[in-house]
Amino acid sequence: MIKVILFDIGGCYFQGSIIDFVNKSYKVLGINKIFHTEKEVVFDKALNKGEITLEECFRRYFDTHISDEQMKKIIGFWTTTWSPRDEMVELAKRLKKNYKLGVFSNSDAVNSKNYTKRGWYDIFNILILSHEIGIIKPDKRIYQIAIQKSKAKPEQILFIDDEEDCLKTATELGMKTILFRSVSQFKKELKQMGIKF
Repeated sequence: MIKVILFDIGGCYFQGSIIDFVNKSYKVLGINKIFHTEKEVVFDKALNKGEITLEECFRRYFDTHISDEQMKKIIGFWTTTWSPRDEMVELAKRLKKNYKLGVFSNSDAVNSKNYTKRGWYDIFNILILSHEIGIIKPDKRIYQIAIQKSKAKPEQILFIDDEEDCLKTATELGMKTILFRSVSQFKKELKQMGIKF
């Protein structure tokens, strides 16, 4: 029986696209480049491990001089690109009546602070944020921490993510999983699993 439901944030609970962020940033930097798929965008993993600042990550990624004014604009894009999907917020409110809810996400310090300030994490009982732990998904160790923080057996935890690699580790450890593609597909799979909402 499921007792805990853990959500990945980007691409699941939140809407917003890394492609939009990068393309807007390229424009500000005067770089004539456009990305079309998320696979093309690979940021330094050190950001999600909390080892480097956002500014440092952007300087490495864009590999060009970034003025203070440009950096301010780019960070502004970063903090406004993602926001909770209304349907997921409503669903989470209903799920919370019967289950403990948590965030289990590869994160960064700036946006996590921003989401906390906006109250977007308030509905969650558990926060497993990679930048605080220093380990990122799909490393098995962060899943073990997630299980420990959930205070439940792996088979009592349902984990939702939009990345198959991240779900693979969860499954290997005995957690139940759903690959997120859309809110309607997610609701359908919850019903199939007998999850009450």
